[in-house]
Amino acid sequence: MVNITFKNVGQGDSIIIEWKEGSLYKIGIIDCNQISSSDNPVLDHIIDTETKEIEFILLSHPHKDHYSGFLSLIKYCIENQIVIKRFLHTGIVSIDYLKAASRSVVEIKELANLYKLLMDLRDKGDLIMNSIDDNPDTIKNLSDGFKLEFLAPSSIEIDNYIRGVNFPFDEEHSTSNPNGNWLCSIIKIHNDNTSVLLSSDAESQVLNRLNKKNGRLKSQKAILVQVPHHGSSKNLNKTFWTGLSKYQKTYAVISVGKNSYRHPSKEVTDFFNAHPNYLLERTDLSYPISEKAISNSASLDIISEKINPSTVSATDKKSIKELSYQVSNDLCIKN
Repeated sequence: MVNITFKNVGQGDSIIIEWKEGSLYKIGIIDCNQISSSDNPVLDHIIDTETKEIEFILLSHPHKDHYSGFLSLIKYCIENQIVIKRFLHTGIVSIDYLKAASRSVVEIKELANLYKLLMDLRDKGDLIMNSIDDNPDTIKNLSDGFKLEFLAPSSIEIDNYIRGVNFPFDEEHSTSNPNGNWLCSIIKIHNDNTSVLLSSDAESQVLNRLNKKNGRLKSQKAILVQVPHHGSSKNLNKTFWTGLSKYQKTYAVISVGKNSYRHPSKEVTDFFNAHPNYLLERTDLSYPISEKAISNSASLDIISEKINPSTVSATDKKSIKELSYQVSNDLCIKN
């Protein structure tokens, strides 16, 4: 069984993967957004669970709403002797190219400070740094036959990103600001029957590429998916999501918070709500649900009854911090 938790971190991403190897508890972290200087839900999770060792932390791509909390998380781990085994990232290109993805001088310095700390830990032998891509031979075993593999970025996406970078690069002025979403990881967690697809802020064109890789997407049915880029209409690929092999009911999660970009787009929410096989969830509207799961060899039906948001008190809304799912064989249960 694998537990997948989408933390409510406002407009950004933070996903926690938990599993067991024998009796040993394991944890991996995908992105870490910090809501404020004193509010880091991923760090709170590490403290609450008394975690002593982290299998990996992964930065899906170099945008602040995906890395702003990593620096405080890593410093806490250093101060409290919590081992971080690996830092995984899509930064195959040099740090100068990564800086170009930043939207301001402040963000450039934050990203540079993060990488400097990570490289210092690497050079001391305290951390392994690995870049990730779509290599099908790069697979991480989890538990109960579940595996984690990367479907993006490919060399095509790396090339598209590099083309957007203008040099010479001047840190004291506005950047060329190429589309950093080309660097996004797409992660598949799966066993022989069931898969989870975590798409970060992936571009629609990347999903078109994956549609051509039939063997890596259609060999299992998706039971849980992440809607790309906080529900942006620009990243919506209706053909991909309609054609994806899935169960009778598949959770579709949007990581989103208060923002000025009109995320999630009405076009996106209307599409997933209208689709008979998707059950749409949002981290900013994660009200308690009750469910009954009915499973057989052919299908999975999850019947959910949501509490009306208007009946939830302000205190209860404030206390809702995550969407959490347990995935086991042909079954996905929301905690």
